[in-house]
Amino acid sequence: MRPPGGDRRARAAACLAAALLLVSAPVLAGKSDELLVRDPHYGEVLFHFYQQDDFTALTHLMAAQSQYRVPNHELESELLLGGLYLGYGQHRDAGRIFDQLLAKVDEKQIRDRAWFYLGKVRYQRAHFAEAEAALRQVGGKLPRSLEAEYPLLLAQSLMGQGRFDDAATVLDEWSGEGDWTAYARYNLGVAQVRSQDLQAGTRALQRVGTMSAPTPELKSLRDKANLALGYAWLQAGDPATAREALERVRVYGPFSSKALLGVGWADALQEKYRQALVPWLELRDRDLLDSAVQESLLAVPFAYGSLDAHGSAVDAYLAALGAFDTELSRLDTAIDRARSGELIPALLDADDPEIARWYWQLENVPESEDARYLFHLVADHGFQDGLRNYRDLLALDNYLADWREKLSTFQDMVDTRAEAYARRMPPIEKRLTEVDLERMRAKRDEMAARLDDIAATRDVVGLANGSEREHWQLLTELESSPAWSHPSAAQARDKQRVLKGLLHWKLDEEYQRRLWNQRREMAALDTALAEADRRAADVYGARDGIPEELQAYRERIASLQPRLAKVQGKVVAALGGQQESLQLYAVRELEAQKERLATYRIQARFALATIYDRANGTVANRGSNEQ
Repeated sequence: MRPPGGDRRARAAACLAAALLLVSAPVLAGKSDELLVRDPHYGEVLFHFYQQDDFTALTHLMAAQSQYRVPNHELESELLLGGLYLGYGQHRDAGRIFDQLLAKVDEKQIRDRAWFYLGKVRYQRAHFAEAEAALRQVGGKLPRSLEAEYPLLLAQSLMGQGRFDDAATVLDEWSGEGDWTAYARYNLGVAQVRSQDLQAGTRALQRVGTMSAPTPELKSLRDKANLALGYAWLQAGDPATAREALERVRVYGPFSSKALLGVGWADALQEKYRQALVPWLELRDRDLLDSAVQESLLAVPFAYGSLDAHGSAVDAYLAALGAFDTELSRLDTAIDRARSGELIPALLDADDPEIARWYWQLENVPESEDARYLFHLVADHGFQDGLRNYRDLLALDNYLADWREKLSTFQDMVDTRAEAYARRMPPIEKRLTEVDLERMRAKRDEMAARLDDIAATRDVVGLANGSEREHWQLLTELESSPAWSHPSAAQARDKQRVLKGLLHWKLDEEYQRRLWNQRREMAALDTALAEADRRAADVYGARDGIPEELQAYRERIASLQPRLAKVQGKVVAALGGQQESLQLYAVRELEAQKERLATYRIQARFALATIYDRANGTVANRGSNEQ
């Protein structure tokens, strides 16, 4: 028996988180209070992992590993990948990863955890001896979440080999969490009873049946242990002891019907038929699909007959026959629906189509005319496993269909980019031809040389602005005029000399500032020219590279489309096969219910005929006596 569903999600998260925590970089360094992520892609994987989006974490991790993007987390990513594979039931791939890790890792903590997970993989594949051998290799202290599970795995591996005494020794020496211990002892007790070791089996079941149960899951486990214990004593011919165990089962728990049936048989075996009628009559009003209720319909008239209340026995048998006939008709309808393929898809109508994790199970049965039959069906572990696989395949089919639509969208994006390229490139090339960057650079070099000459000769006039240069030129031209040397121009010459001196003084005073500004402007021009060169190179590169890039995208999309179609075809085929398998499973289960009802119906008719024969024989004997 597996741990309960109420805490299933927390246990699963802890189980998979252990695969992460045990391989984080701080753990490798001997630290456990922080998580150091050195590769961004590994951090992204952890983000999805902690969001419980395991499928995205798995695919992104595989992609990152294939592109060598997690070099600083090689061991951690491998062990996380193995844990994710194990979570999805991919035991072969998970086992291969753990084997490879053990071959190349010397770190003791990593090796202990890898041995643990390898043992778990082997146990889940029913390789019990190999699982034990792997678990025995664990020599250090495991994280708390694994430390609690370790003895249970070891004990169940021993039980799988029929070594119940060794398993009991492991459990007796274990002082772990009560939940795990209780489940292990229950499994051990049932296995020992089935192997005819009644004394040891009942002792283990007694410990579970009398334990404190603070949670609903443990209460249910305690009820189940008492039920198994009660029926074990009934088969051993000790109804009084069996009754004590069965009375500990809760009246309104999930195992109450079978417990009430067993209490009745415990009384009947002690010939306390009136007392046996009390629990059996209680069962008559419960769901007829319960095998305990079906058996009670025959047990009640049996008790009446044992009390010589033949009239009540006849009425009870007739009522049982009517109930059986009605239920058989309904089962025929349910079987027809199961065979038509309507039953399995209807189970997942209201379900989230997310790809499942290993701990997923169907919690709510959809409302339909067959719902009452489905409760018994989905409670079966084998059917849940098959339904989980069906659900995964269905989600994977939707996932691949979404990606095929995305590829179509990507193709449209490529076509749109190609169209935009064809529309924008001609005007851009025209503008490029209109811009002569070479002439601009030559002009810049000319200006730079002129500035260097000005700086070398301290040519203050060379840095004059337009108006200043015009004034300087006018003042200079006056000196070459024919009339400039005439005596009457003496006053003009004095004014010209003063004005020219003032202008030269001003230019000389501002020389350093103007030279610095010119050099700053030259640097800005160099930056602008470099940016223009870069942009021109980008444009030329885009002109030559974009067609090649778009063609590469087209080729990649074209290569992915048939691959996706092929994979989806395999998924659809597997989905059909899994649905057919589940339909056969459902039909087989429903037919088993029908067969059981038919058997009970035959027994009821035979018992009823016996009562009638007995009554006719009594009347005939009375008539002959009167004669």
